[in-house]
Amino acid sequence: MNNKKLHLLALLGLISITGCAPTAEPVDSAVLTEIINEDRAQFYQSVPQGQQIMRIEDVLTRAIKHNLDTKVSELDALIAADDVSLQMLQTLPSLNAKVQRQGRNNEGGSSSFSVLTGTESLRPSISQEQYRNVVQLTAEWNLLDAGINFWRGKTTSDQMLIAQERRRKVYQGVVQDTYIAFWRAAVAQNTLPQILTLLDDIEQQLINNEQQAKLGVSPLGEIQTKKSQLLDKKAQLTRFKNGLSLAQIELKTLIALPLKQDLSLDLQGADPLQISQLPTIEGNVEGYELKALNNRPEVREEILNKRISSRDIKLSIAETIPGADLLLTYNHDSNKFLVFNNWVDGIVGLTASINKIITAPTRYKRAQNIDLLSDKRRQALIAAVITQVHVSLARYESLSDDYVAQIDMVNHSEDILKRAQDYNTTGLMSKSDLLNMQIDSSIATINRAFAYADAQDAYGRFINTLGIDLWDENNPDLNIENYAEQIRSRLNDSNITNVSDTVTELVKS
Repeated sequence: MNNKKLHLLALLGLISITGCAPTAEPVDSAVLTEIINEDRAQFYQSVPQGQQIMRIEDVLTRAIKHNLDTKVSELDALIAADDVSLQMLQTLPSLNAKVQRQGRNNEGGSSSFSVLTGTESLRPSISQEQYRNVVQLTAEWNLLDAGINFWRGKTTSDQMLIAQERRRKVYQGVVQDTYIAFWRAAVAQNTLPQILTLLDDIEQQLINNEQQAKLGVSPLGEIQTKKSQLLDKKAQLTRFKNGLSLAQIELKTLIALPLKQDLSLDLQGADPLQISQLPTIEGNVEGYELKALNNRPEVREEILNKRISSRDIKLSIAETIPGADLLLTYNHDSNKFLVFNNWVDGIVGLTASINKIITAPTRYKRAQNIDLLSDKRRQALIAAVITQVHVSLARYESLSDDYVAQIDMVNHSEDILKRAQDYNTTGLMSKSDLLNMQIDSSIATINRAFAYADAQDAYGRFINTLGIDLWDENNPDLNIENYAEQIRSRLNDSNITNVSDTVTELVKS
């Protein structure tokens, strides 16, 4: 009967547990809306009011301080630092406390029988109370595990440094994207009004040509030729306009500025529509290779990974060594029949994992292969970085030459336009032909502005290839004004490509 009741209770318990199993619930639309609104409000909480006039250092500073990718990387680095503290706590003894109230439904009486005679040697008696309190406080420490956890703490510290290097990489990527977006937006700011005016002029000239064709003022073949030329220019200007229309949107997104916010760029005299001086790069490519290898976050990360993999080889051996176990327990039992209700007991022993011993050769071989992989991966990265330095430098030189060529084109088109204006004044050239010359001159100026932005793009990528920080990484709490001043100083520094960090220092640390 008791067994049947037990089985019935077990069945009822199983049914109850099954009935209480959690079910998937879709996200409520009201909750989703509330979370999105909170995130949007949080995203734009640091937005200044009114129209913003920003220099390039202001834009880069805002990207560093408010871009969401940089915030994510900062939190990743903070979590990695917390992991170091948690890992080092694993080296301490394990402490456990237990408090229990024990009882039974009858008296815990017992008797004894003689081993020799098999007869009862002690009448049934009670040596334990029916209800009692038990307290235990245990300290357990395995010296081998403590040592291994200490070494793993070093690995966690290296992983924290890796997180910091990855944060630097995110910062550098955001700065590069923002630098490029700034100059594209600058070209758009100074060029779009001119493009829109030219498109209106072309439309008006197309209408005039149609009227001339209807009146028979000009030969049809000549009109068709002019129309084809105007349509080609219109298509080219339309491509320019479409390419620039998203420039401000991209820039505002990178600096966490609302897309409806008015933004005006202060170019500080560097007007892409005027002749602007490009940054100069002086030095030999071998020096740039060394600087990139010294400073790139990816290279530093791989050096740290090598340090971790070399340590793991030693740990794979250490894990097979028997560890000394120390166990110390404080006990309290309220049982009144005990002579001593409080006592301390201890255990000292050796513990070895048979599985660790059996798998030691495999684990050691695997650790060696990982260490070898870290070498090959670092070597491949170094080769890639060297290639990137050559490519980025060659690209900047090529686009700089293209910009100089565009300057020559602008000068040439301006000379032609000046002669055309003189011809038009003397009646030797029609207004229609003069308009074509004006459009050609304007297109040359716009092409020069695009060439300037492309060269600035290449310069930003070159700086990123060298792994140069435009901000002081050791002072993350700088305010906006100090950050901007610091970035401006770095941008004005003719020796911006000089770096003092060395890979040797990182390896020895």
